[in-house]
Amino acid sequence: MDEGTSNARRGDRLRRGLARHVSPAAPVPLSRAIDFSRIALIVGIVFLHYGMYPNLHASPFGGMSITEHEIATFVNSFLLFFFFSVVPLLSTISGWLFFAFLDAREGDVAAALSTRIRKRFISLYLPLVIWNFLYLVALLAVYAAAPGHDLFGALNIEIGHATWREYFDAVFAIDHHPVAFQFWFVRDLFVTVLLSPVLWLMIRRAPLLGAAALFGAWIVNYDFAIFFRPDVVFFFYLGGLIRAKKLPLRLSHRAVVALVVAYLLLVTLRSLAPYVLHHASPLLAGFTRLMRLVGVLACWGVFLRVAETKVGAKLSRLGPFAFFLYATHFPLMAEVKLQLWKLLPASNDFWMVVHYLASVSITIGLCLGSAYLLARWLPDVFALLNGGRAPTLRRGAAPQPATAA
Repeated sequence: MDEGTSNARRGDRLRRGLARHVSPAAPVPLSRAIDFSRIALIVGIVFLHYGMYPNLHASPFGGMSITEHEIATFVNSFLLFFFFSVVPLLSTISGWLFFAFLDAREGDVAAALSTRIRKRFISLYLPLVIWNFLYLVALLAVYAAAPGHDLFGALNIEIGHATWREYFDAVFAIDHHPVAFQFWFVRDLFVTVLLSPVLWLMIRRAPLLGAAALFGAWIVNYDFAIFFRPDVVFFFYLGGLIRAKKLPLRLSHRAVVALVVAYLLLVTLRSLAPYVLHHASPLLAGFTRLMRLVGVLACWGVFLRVAETKVGAKLSRLGPFAFFLYATHFPLMAEVKLQLWKLLPASNDFWMVVHYLASVSITIGLCLGSAYLLARWLPDVFALLNGGRAPTLRRGAAPQPATAA
C-alpha cells in the first residue's frame, strides 16, 4: 500500500468519524437558535462590560487576582472569559446569514452583495450614528449640570475637553471607538460587510487559503489598519465559508457535552493563569484566542439544543430586542454600578459578587423593559433605533420570533 492510498483511507476514516457527530439542522429550530443566540450572546456582552470591581484597579482581562479578593475576582474573570465566545459566534452567525445568496446556484452576485451592503448600512451603521449622537448630547448635558460626575471616568472620551475630531469619532467611529464603546463591534462588522466582495472572491477562489490568512491575522492580532479587532472579519468569513460548503450545523449530544466540558476547563485554567504566567505573556494571549474556537462550537451546540425545546422557543422571542439591549446597556451599566456600590454594607468577596450580578441584572431588566414599552407604544421609533429589527408586537400579544433570514 503506497503512502497516498494510506492517507486517503485515513482521511475517509476521519470524515466518517466526524459525520457521526454532525447532522443537518431543521429550519425551524435553526431559526429559533439564531434568535435565541442573539439575546443570549448580548446578555453575555453585558457581563463582559461590567469590567473591574469599583474597589479594585486590577482588570479581570488578566485573570483573577492572586493577592486580594481571590473569590470575587475569580468569578468575574471566569464569567468574562466564558463570554469571550460572544463576538466570534455573533460574527459567524452574521457571516452565515449574509452569504445566504450562495445557496442559489444562479443569480447576480454583484446585485446580491450590493443589496446586502445597503441593508446593513440601515441595520448597522445608521443605528450606530444615531445612538452615539444621542449619547453624546445627553453626556454633554450632564457635563453642563455636573462636570465632576463619576460617570465621566468610565468613558473613552474626555467630555468638555475633547477636540472636534474626537467628538466626530465619538459619533461616527471612523478610527476611534465611539462614545458608547460597545459599538466598536457594529463598526467592525459594517467594515467587514463593505469588504464582502473581497471575502466572496476568497470563498469562491481560495477558501482554505483565505481562512488560513485571516486565522493567522487573528492569532497575531493584526488588524489590517482598518479594524479595531481582527476576530470579526475572521469569524464572519468562517460563517460565509460554512454556508458556501453547506456544512451541517447540528452537533451530536456527545459532541456538545465534550465541548462544553472542555470549554469550562479552558476558561477555568485561563482564570487561574496568574498563578503561573504573567498576563502579558504572548503564550497566554494565543491560548486565550484559541479557546474561543472551542467556545463557539460549545455555545452553538447548546443554543441549538435549547432552541429545540419549548423554553427555547419562548426565549427566542426576545431575539428582536437583542440589538436594543446591546445599544442601551452602556453607559447605563456604569451608572448602575456607581449607584449600587454606594448601597453595599461591606466590600468583601460576597458583596462584590452580589454587586456584580445585581448590576448586570438591573441593567438588563431596565434595557429590556424599555425596549418592550417602546416597541409597544412607539413601534416606528423602536424600529429606527433598533436598525429595523421590529418585533410583531400588539397590545396584549407576545412578540413573535424573527426568521433566520
